[in-house]
Amino acid sequence: MQGGLKVFWNVGGGDVQYNNREAVAHGFRLVDLVSTYSDYPGKQKENIDRALEGNRTNPWKKPAFFERIIRRNIAQAGASGEIMVHDIEFPFEDDADKAWQDAEARAASGAKTKEEFVQAYFREWATWFWLPCQWAKQDRPGMPVGLYGPQPFRRDYWGMAGNSARQIDGTHRSDAKLWRSIDPHVDFYIASIYVFYDDPGSIYYMAANIEENYRRTRPYGNKPLYAYEWLRYHTSNKKLGDQELAPYLVEAMAVLPYFCGAEGLVLWGWEPKREGQYYQNLPLFAQSLGRLSDLSHRLARAELVIDEPAHVLWKEKRPLVRKLKLSADDWLVMAVNPWQKEDAQGVVSVRCGPRTVELPLTGRHTEIFEVRGDRVTRK
Repeated sequence: MQGGLKVFWNVGGGDVQYNNREAVAHGFRLVDLVSTYSDYPGKQKENIDRALEGNRTNPWKKPAFFERIIRRNIAQAGASGEIMVHDIEFPFEDDADKAWQDAEARAASGAKTKEEFVQAYFREWATWFWLPCQWAKQDRPGMPVGLYGPQPFRRDYWGMAGNSARQIDGTHRSDAKLWRSIDPHVDFYIASIYVFYDDPGSIYYMAANIEENYRRTRPYGNKPLYAYEWLRYHTSNKKLGDQELAPYLVEAMAVLPYFCGAEGLVLWGWEPKREGQYYQNLPLFAQSLGRLSDLSHRLARAELVIDEPAHVLWKEKRPLVRKLKLSADDWLVMAVNPWQKEDAQGVVSVRCGPRTVELPLTGRHTEIFEVRGDRVTRK
């Protein structure tokens, strides 16, 4: 990738050193992933997640070993990556009205009113996420640091499907309350787009989650956004979990982020009992990335144009079309119709500046076109 666009490899298990070398040789960059709250050397006796059990409403109740465990995990993390990612995932009560009922939390907050408590409540929970980022910067000056866990827009599938923009904003109101305190301490954003279902909607889900994170982070500045991906269905799906994604989803996952506001993606995985090349569809993923790498120096300087939100196209079951404007007469277009059968041929009309072009779509493939004047070229 050129022009500032990136693709990262964050797959663990198996022969990690060999796989990392091969990934780098194929153009991937590496990630130092920190299991921030774990206590492996101490057999989890001082695991911060465990200390949180039973406490979902009092962020002022940090364990005494909080800083010591986190600083140790940072120091012991890998040192071969270009970026560092803290993996911090735990549930807390995001309804501050319910948390207000916790007398201990109310007293600890020092707030005199419920309104003051709400502000202090989210601000204090945010410290559980941004303090590790701050300590990482102290330990490794110059290392870009990010956070997997909370996001400016939390990963959502059913909250996006069929809902209006107002409904979506309503269910994600607490995201902004938490994130505004975290933002100054991260160097990039992460949108998690692990796939749950072998369904056409999964493509719109990926696009919508990237775009919502992109849209909500622009007021903070121009820090890059990276999409975290997995070539297997999420294990929460009891039927499909741990199986490899269908090829049409793999192809879309490689291409789509760069047309939805992301400047890169991170391929994650954990394969402790598998040897060799354990992803059947990794070559397809790499080939799809290859189509982009040839265009990356141009993609990086293009203007993102989103005519209609992904959740609208999803609800109406229309093709997903995304455009990057290079100039008034030069456009790069991504288009996919996952509602088509694999052997179907279709067409989608796309407006690029003053002209409308007809783009051919084959099956459920994610297509890339260059539209230069009246000339259309498939990439």
